[in-house]
Amino acid sequence: MSVSFTCRGHPNIAATHAKTVEFTRDPDISRRATCVLGVASDHDDAALRTLRGHVEVTIACGGHVESLTALVSPFFLGDDSLVLRTGEGLRGRTFAYDASKGSSDLDRDLVAAAQSPGATLHVTVRATGRRTAPGALFVVALPIGNDRDVTRRAIDVLTGVDLVLAEDTRRLHALAQRLGIATPPARSYYDENEAGRAAQALEMLESGARLALVSDAGTPLTSDPGYVLVSQAADRGMPVVPVPGASASLAVLMASGLPVDRYVFAGFLPRRSPARRAALRELARAGLALVCYEAPTRIASFLADVAAVGPGWRVCVGREMTKVFEEFRYGTAADLAAELADDERPLGEFTIVIAPDAAAAEDTGDDALLRALLAQGVAPSTLARALKQARGLSRNAAYEHVLGLEP
Repeated sequence: MSVSFTCRGHPNIAATHAKTVEFTRDPDISRRATCVLGVASDHDDAALRTLRGHVEVTIACGGHVESLTALVSPFFLGDDSLVLRTGEGLRGRTFAYDASKGSSDLDRDLVAAAQSPGATLHVTVRATGRRTAPGALFVVALPIGNDRDVTRRAIDVLTGVDLVLAEDTRRLHALAQRLGIATPPARSYYDENEAGRAAQALEMLESGARLALVSDAGTPLTSDPGYVLVSQAADRGMPVVPVPGASASLAVLMASGLPVDRYVFAGFLPRRSPARRAALRELARAGLALVCYEAPTRIASFLADVAAVGPGWRVCVGREMTKVFEEFRYGTAADLAAELADDERPLGEFTIVIAPDAAAAEDTGDDALLRALLAQGVAPSTLARALKQARGLSRNAAYEHVLGLEP
């Protein structure tokens, strides 16, 4: 397989760089003259992306012919400049690496011919099949609600890779349509089929394919599938490329107004109240802010448990980040638990930031005594009344706290 294109000559061409050779779509050059051999290149990015592994590059101009070899970079998705490097591959702006020649090694008669403004360079890149290299896995963040949050780099990846592994291919295609980009070839990748899809993807990466991994929205692997593929690709030494962007957890951290210079991302906590309270106490002992996700059907019970463990903890509840109904609520755990308890049908996706008091998360002497009394058969309601008076809690908060102490 081979790809051919043409370039024009330019009087500023010097071609004296020892490490790189470059062809550019730019019709003019300045300081890059030491690297550039041809300008106004008409190379086809899509065609070049089909090349894999070891290639031979042939350059012809004014009756002179030069050739060199190189390895196509798995990170190449298209660029106005085609850069061939003699050294190791870089993750940006490199078409091929491990090149056998730099600009200074090229035939000087060919370079002199390329210095003519009327000259035409004919370049052919041919895959030799003699040496292969693994592809690259791009882990791409997508918008969480506002399509304008997509990055230019994410679009370049989605339109440049061989295949996109998507949690929901329908959502991916709908996003592509809204963005006005070509619908990328996609295959489903979700929890239930992750093992099989990961094995298939690793085979493709071994053969040099460029793959992208996306979730329904936001940053993959934060409570989304992808761990199996990414971990196995990394274990095998295959390139894994993060393409950062929107994230619900980071969005709420930015607006929380809480001390979040250090934080723990806890994702979804256990659904059952006793286990959730135990998890909150354990996490709070580090004294770091906590970031959690919760479904609308469980947000009220979640906050009730936070209030039971630390009623005075400061909390920010974010809902529908970057969307039309984006909303943030601020207050203590007890206050927000009371607010959400009155909301019969909370809607949207919730991300919660909690600033716990590490000391308050530990079992106090009161809690140790309460546990002992519970073990002796004292009714939780009796203990709740005593705790309400001792700590100044509401009746509900005191009762929830006592229930949380039960094994």
